[in-house]
Amino acid sequence: MKINLMEIPEEGRSYHWDTQSGELNQILNDLIGKTPHEAEFFIKPLNSRDFELTGTIKTKLPETCARCGIEFPFPVNSKYREFLIPKQDHPRGSKYSKVNHISDLPEDGPDVSEYDGHIFDMGEFLHEVVALAAPFNAAGPEDENGDCSICKIPVKGQSFSYDEEMPGVKPTNPFGVLKNIKIN
Repeated sequence: MKINLMEIPEEGRSYHWDTQSGELNQILNDLIGKTPHEAEFFIKPLNSRDFELTGTIKTKLPETCARCGIEFPFPVNSKYREFLIPKQDHPRGSKYSKVNHISDLPEDGPDVSEYDGHIFDMGEFLHEVVALAAPFNAAGPEDENGDCSICKIPVKGQSFSYDEEMPGVKPTNPFGVLKNIKIN
């Protein structure tokens, strides 16, 4: 869903997209399928070229528990704050082609996204927000007893890592066979 930033009034504009309105249904389909979702965001111009984007997206991702292997809906409730700036060319050797620019902002500060030709692809942005919310090792939340709320396995204080002892045998040198070759 592309938004023309030149149509945003000076006081800003609020948006509310959900499963019923359908703007994101096709865009998020590969991540959440037909799971309900709701996105609220506000875009406000900071000057004639830069904009501030704030909002939230709520949905559930289908995940598999890393502890028990049971599938469960992982809740996503992501908040974001972005500065939207015009896309800049990064010619080789310019100050923007080096790493130490936007990426040096503090972690708790806002992020920066670029737009091209006064158009910002909000659908692509929200797709990334949801995709980045997926945990590396998804696990169901613990209940009040310290058990997994999905499979009821006691997890409080448990380590669910796999520790395999490596054999003490030293691997053979692959070049050792060359010692036996005789040259005439």
